[in-house]
Amino acid sequence: MTDGSFVASATRVADAGRRACDAVEIAVRQLEVATDAVAAGAPVLDVVDELMAAGGRELRLDAASAFLAYEQAVASMRATVVRILIDEDHLSLTDVAARLRVSRQAVKRLYALQPSDGSPG
Repeated sequence: MTDGSFVASATRVADAGRRACDAVEIAVRQLEVATDAVAAGAPVLDVVDELMAAGGRELRLDAASAFLAYEQAVASMRATVVRILIDEDHLSLTDVAARLRVSRQAVKRLYALQPSDGSPG
């Protein structure tokens, strides 16, 4: 495992984060349009029908899926960081736990998730 593992992990997190932001932004825009329509006097029933016809459910599910992918990328990066700190920087589980402000048990679990070859766990 090299510094390249950290860079690759961080890049995956950034990419997933951007996708999550984009998906949430699209969903928020649709909600803002719906809010404006209701505020202008449109019946909620009509606005809901319009939201659903415009793919409202799919937009919500896309945003949820993108956010889950972001969380998974973060978890993978955390495991990569733990593996680097222990294997390459020779820190103990206790030292890593203190540095990352998590429990020693959490560090042990993260360490076990990331194979020593640097491939995603």
